[in-house]
Amino acid sequence: MTLTAKHRNSIYRTLAPLIGEEETEALLSEFPARDLDEPVTKEFLRAELADFRAEFAGLRGEFAGLRGEFAAHEGRINDRLRQQTIWMSGLMTTLVGVVALVS
Repeated sequence: MTLTAKHRNSIYRTLAPLIGEEETEALLSEFPARDLDEPVTKEFLRAELADFRAEFAGLRGEFAGLRGEFAAHEGRINDRLRQQTIWMSGLMTTLVGVVALVS
């Protein structure tokens, strides 16, 4: 339960003379001053964690899909690199033969 500034002042003015200023401030610090200061409930935390877990599971699925795409691209790159190596080997062999004939 949040306390408005008016309520906090009223409680402070009433309790400070009875129990002391420090004790009154300590007591009032236990009550949130704003809605944002409210403590998190277990239900809220569970709901947030469930949402997070669902989102995380979705991301894991997306990453699995990306891994498959990368694997497919890796295979194509390996095939092209092999073709290029064969082509370059043939070209180098041909060039060495041409140079040997010319000299």
